[in-house]
Amino acid sequence: MKWLAFSFLLIGLSGIRAQSTNELKIEFSSSQPDNQFELDVLRFYISNVKLLSNGSIVFSENDSYHLIDIIEKGNSFILTLPDNLKFDHIQIDLGIDSITNVSGVYSGDLDPTKGMYWTWQSGYINFKLEGKHPTSNAKNNVVQLHLGGYLQGQLAVQSLDFKCANSSQLNIQFDLNSFLKSIDFSNVHTIMSPGERAVTISGQIATYFILHE
Repeated sequence: MKWLAFSFLLIGLSGIRAQSTNELKIEFSSSQPDNQFELDVLRFYISNVKLLSNGSIVFSENDSYHLIDIIEKGNSFILTLPDNLKFDHIQIDLGIDSITNVSGVYSGDLDPTKGMYWTWQSGYINFKLEGKHPTSNAKNNVVQLHLGGYLQGQLAVQSLDFKCANSSQLNIQFDLNSFLKSIDFSNVHTIMSPGERAVTISGQIATYFILHE
């Protein structure tokens, strides 16, 4: 009987180990803007987080929506992973998908009080950059890039794919300085609604995200 009880104990402990988890921290940062640009706001949504191994999805986060705020240091989140999970790629979306946009207002990071929601007609702001640049023709040299859109022809969400090591932390940087140098703020200084320009600039922004290992 003692041997039988001990066997059940081992089985129970084995089950606990099988259900144990690991954590993966994903942290975002930004390069420093040049001296000409006065940065006030840099926020964006990260969603639809997936991990892959040899081209196959091995982990997909449920309710995968994270508001990243570089200025306020709300720039990381943690994934709880199954034990012994192996991965070599991470896929994320920069912004909020169409289905979520039409499914109603949410709480948490998707709460409209976070300042990243227009209206039910326009949906969520995927990426928000605010500041001042001397070449901006707007009043007080203000720059306001509020990028989003989910309707046909206005879909601004971007997919990012990075090859990565199997580790406990991934660091993704937005090369803000290089992005700023690529924009002519005398022509592009204010985008406050969905449209063709928002889609174009969103695609450009996506190319300036880099994974640092």
